[in-house]
This record gives sequence, structure tokens and C-alpha cells, in this order.
Amino acid sequence: MSLVSIIVPAYNVAEYIESCLNSLLAQTHEEIEIVVVDDGSTDQTAAVCAAVARRDARVRVIAQPNAGVSAARNRGVQEARGKYVCFVDSDDAAHPDMVARLLAALSTADAEIACAGYAPFSASFEPTELGSSAAQTLSGEETCAELLYQRIPNGPWAKMFVRSAVGEEPFDNDVCVGEDLLMNLDVMSQAAHVVVVDDALYGYRQHDASTMHSVRREDRMRLVTEIEARREEELSAAFDNRLCAEALYMVFEASTAAERRSALALMKRYRRVVLSDAQSLPQLRIYAAASYAGAWLPVAIHEWKARGAHR
Repeated sequence: MSLVSIIVPAYNVAEYIESCLNSLLAQTHEEIEIVVVDDGSTDQTAAVCAAVARRDARVRVIAQPNAGVSAARNRGVQEARGKYVCFVDSDDAAHPDMVARLLAALSTADAEIACAGYAPFSASFEPTELGSSAAQTLSGEETCAELLYQRIPNGPWAKMFVRSAVGEEPFDNDVCVGEDLLMNLDVMSQAAHVVVVDDALYGYRQHDASTMHSVRREDRMRLVTEIEARREEELSAAFDNRLCAEALYMVFEASTAAERRSALALMKRYRRVVLSDAQSLPQLRIYAAASYAGAWLPVAIHEWKARGAHR
């Protein structure tokens, strides 16, 4: 059997961390280590993790001063002993067969990365019965396109990586927004093969704390700059799609009329490609078309959708 290191960054998640760890300890592939990096929690997170570690020696808890999720994930990678690594957020959960399925997919496809589907949940994650859906093997370039078109989630979770593919510090500690997207672009672009399975092997918890409420404009602009720096001509349309989406988020997040005008000007650079690209997300195409009327219309649509979601 192969040792798989599951890296769990944790910060003030005493309410959720035990159920997360229990879902990992219930994996049908038992040769795992769970590396919990407590990133300076001030609640009972450390005590809960210590109690779980006393029950099962496969759990290792590493404490560090608060340095952010990227630093915590990087520390977990550096501490990992396995040939393979997975990332799991501390308020989420895993299907009992997640590790086994991803390992099998990697082996069958001779791939460096395996990606799975995910299922959102709010109270408790109820794993569904898995089917026998065939896996799809993509090149690194094809996988980057899927990521940019938002058909593969940005997060490092719901994936398994050959340890050597991620290096020692895959996450940029200086990037506050979109660091997971950049990590995936960097690692996937170097992969010869990536295998994608449709099964929902990961449970993503939806709650207020997991939603990004406020993003500084300079952090979003830093992400735009980082994405532009990674542009590949062969994927030009895919990059324009992602950059248009980031500009749209800036329109939504703007706190002043000047910021909104600036975000709209950025969106104008990319919206024509979005509207002409058959691979663009339908929702993004709607917003891109609405932006021709000015920033007010995409914002109005966004707010209307938000009101409907809360009814």
C-alpha cells in the first residue's frame, strides 16, 4: 500500500475539526497520515486535535504562530512523509473512498494529479453511493484550460498530487486572494497527465465563515497580475475568461463609484473574447453582455440573484 499524507490547515475551527478528522480516519485506504497544522488558533482547536491524535496515531498535530493558510499548507507539505499528498480544509469532509479512488485513478492513468468532484453541504456530509464512472485523462495544458474556465475548482482540495510534483513551497505566502488557483496553475502546467473523475469524493461545507466577505482591491489586482504573468498563448482565450471573471468580482466588490469604473474598464479588455468563446460559462457570458450597459446592470443582476438565494 502507498502512504498518503493528508494536510489539514486549521485556524479557530474547534466546532468543525473533529468531524473533518473523523471523515479522514474513516478512509478505506488506511495507510494515511493526517498532518494538522494549527495556525495559531486561539479557541479549542488545538485541544480537539490533540484528543483525536491520542485516539489514532495517524494524526500528527503541528503548531505554528499564525501565518495564514498558505503558510500552513506549505508547512504541511514540508512535514509530509507520504508519496502522495491531499489537502483538506478543516471544516470540510471526505468520502470514505476518496483516497482509494484517487490513488486508483492515478495508478491507472499513470498521472501526477487526480481531481474529483465535490458536494456542498451545510450541517453534515452524507456520502453518496459511488458509481463506476470512467475517468478522463488530460494533459497539463488541457487541465489548466479546465481550471481557467472554472470547470475544475480552484481549491487544492478534492485532488491528490504525487508529492514530488508540488515541491516544497507550492503556495505563495504573499498572495492573499486566489493563491489556490495560482498553485494549481503552476503545478498542473508542469504535469504530463492529470486524471479527472466525476465522483463527488469531497464534501465542501457551506457556511458564513467559508464565504469571502471582503476582498481588498489591491489583493484582487495582485491576483490579476499573477494570472497575466502565467499567460500562455495556446490558452489565451481561457486566460481572458478567467481575467474577465476576476474583473467582474472587482465590479461586485467595489466600494466606490471610482473603483467600479476602474473594474469595468478592466472587464472591457476581456469581455469580447468571453462573448465569442463557446467554452465560456453561460453565467459569465450574461454578465459580460450586461456590462455593455455599464457596471450597474451586472451589479443589479448579482444582487437580484443573491436575494433569490436567501429566500
